[in-house]
Amino acid sequence: MIQSSIAQMKEEICPKLKHFGRFYENPDGKVLQNAKLFLSYQHQVGHISGKDGKGKDFKDDFEEFRRFWMGLTGSFGTYWKFKVVSQLSNDRHNHPSSSGGSYRQWGHETYRAANITFNAGKFWAIPSLDSMEIGYGRRTGRMADEWQRSSTMINCLERSSFSNKLWLYDREKGNPMATWIKWRADTNTFDIAVFSGTYDDYIGGWNDSKVYYVSWLADHSDNSTFDLKEFWLSYYRQDGSIYEDRLAGGNEWAVSLVNRLGNGPWALHSTVAFGNNGDQTSSEREGDFGGLVLMPMYWIKENRLKCVGRYLYQQSKQTEGLKLNSRYAPLSDKRNGTIDLNGGRGDKHQAFYLGLNYYFCGENLKLISGIQHDDLSSNGSTQYRGWTLGSSFRIWF
Repeated sequence: MIQSSIAQMKEEICPKLKHFGRFYENPDGKVLQNAKLFLSYQHQVGHISGKDGKGKDFKDDFEEFRRFWMGLTGSFGTYWKFKVVSQLSNDRHNHPSSSGGSYRQWGHETYRAANITFNAGKFWAIPSLDSMEIGYGRRTGRMADEWQRSSTMINCLERSSFSNKLWLYDREKGNPMATWIKWRADTNTFDIAVFSGTYDDYIGGWNDSKVYYVSWLADHSDNSTFDLKEFWLSYYRQDGSIYEDRLAGGNEWAVSLVNRLGNGPWALHSTVAFGNNGDQTSSEREGDFGGLVLMPMYWIKENRLKCVGRYLYQQSKQTEGLKLNSRYAPLSDKRNGTIDLNGGRGDKHQAFYLGLNYYFCGENLKLISGIQHDDLSSNGSTQYRGWTLGSSFRIWF
């Protein structure tokens, strides 16, 4: 009965869900060619059980509106595209508050994307290029494999802390302003961009640090015995002082190499990266860092049930050069005054993740669940060791 209901939903609802937001389509339109509403909703629960730096046991539970985003995308003027996505939730009810209360705030918080792109390849019809775009506005600065996929297409419950450390986030953990040019020729795709560290709830400016970014993606899938074979090399350098708004927590530079292999039901994605923390308020948080992420995946049932594993190792030269994701150990540290996790900071971190994803309607409607074990140390002493179990319902169109 359950299987027949799921099969009926997949046949009747899933095709509609994928294109649900599309409300205008006119390829011959002189002004607007197409427009589509975007919505992403994710609800998440989590449980953490571990020991702090003094060996004290603790447990904590979480429930949150992980994401609620709405936006609009479309094409106009034959050669132009626009994308605007607003973050409409700020769920802080899990966080301790100095006023003694907590809140779930609704309404525009910041833009996850707000940009316009020009199809230069089509306009100039350059014979040697398959495509070229020139863009301006807020966009993602990706470095790790896990950031090549948007939050709607994510494989794990949460991105690894190492991939987030490389990400070019602004001081409100959003995507910054940038201007860029991106082009593809045969199997190679190049992306050159300049990002601004200046934060603003809306569009932003160019008053603070500048980040110079370049990436090269080589896709050899068509000429390989693998179904998927890609290599991706990325680098950025940040020019800005500690007194300015900066991206990526102030990282001075980072370089990453991503490899993606897939064949039949199997896939293996990997990221190897190095960087420097730049100038920080504490010298213990400066210095070089490096790490590795391996993510093997296997379709137990094609397009329906996927098993996902992940191994993470990262290390820094200074005793607090690394930091765990805010979900959920550092948050437990803030909520529980009897434990000490050093704010989730250390110089060596190892983590194992195992997850199971169920896809009701492909990536558009799915349930992601996983368990992770973390071991964080600083100067040879354990700061946190424990398990995190979580599950997230995700829908988008």
